[in-house]
Amino acid sequence: MGQSRASSLLIDYYADFLRDRDVERFRDRAMARYTEGTLGRILAASPDVTARRGAVLALGTFGRFEGSNEPLGRALGDDDPVVRTMAESALWAVWFRADSEENNRLLEKVRQLISDRRLDEATTLASGLIARAPRFAEAFNQRAIAYFVQGRFAESAADCRKVVSLNPYHIGALAGLAQCQIQMGEPREALQTFRRALKLQPHSTSLRDAIQVLETQIGTDEPR
Repeated sequence: MGQSRASSLLIDYYADFLRDRDVERFRDRAMARYTEGTLGRILAASPDVTARRGAVLALGTFGRFEGSNEPLGRALGDDDPVVRTMAESALWAVWFRADSEENNRLLEKVRQLISDRRLDEATTLASGLIARAPRFAEAFNQRAIAYFVQGRFAESAADCRKVVSLNPYHIGALAGLAQCQIQMGEPREALQTFRRALKLQPHSTSLRDAIQVLETQIGTDEPR
C-alpha cells in the first residue's frame, strides 16, 4: 500500500469513527490494514493532520510498547494540539499494556490500590511485580507515585529515574522526578528535569510555567 493510499484509507476510517464513535470498529479496521510501522510513518511524516490523528488513535488502541512508544513519544511535539493530546493518552494506554496479560492486570490493581489510598499494599504489590518484570517501566512509575503520596521522596525519585532509563519518553516520570526534587530541596535539579521534559513536550504551557517559577526562584544563570 503506497503512503498516499495508506493515509487516504486511514482518513476514511477516522472520519467514520468521528461519526459513530465506535472505537472497537475503528481498531479492528485499522488492525486489518496497518502495521505499527506504517502507522508510525504516517504519524511522523504525513502532512495531513487527519491522517496523523487517525494514526495516533490506531496506535493507542492496539500498539505495543516496542513498536509504538517512540512514534507516539515524538508526536508529543506535533504541530497539531489534538494529535499531541491524543498521543499523550495513547502513550498511557500503551504503557499499561506493555507486559504480559497477567502482569498488566497486576499493574492495574496497583493503580486501583493507589486510587483507594491503600498505599502500603500498592507498594508491596508493585515491588513484587517489579521482581517479576524488572523492565516493566510502568510498574516502577506506579510505585513511584505511591512513594510520593507517602512522602518517601528519595525512593520515588529513584523509581522515576529507573522509569526514564527504561522509557525516555515517559513524561509522567519526568514530571514526578521534578516534583520529588522540589520536595527534597533540589530546585536546580528540578529545573533541569523540567527542561528535559520540555524537549519532549515543547508546546506545554504548564512546563514553561514551572520552569519560569524555578528560574525566578534560583536565577537564570543555570545552563540550558
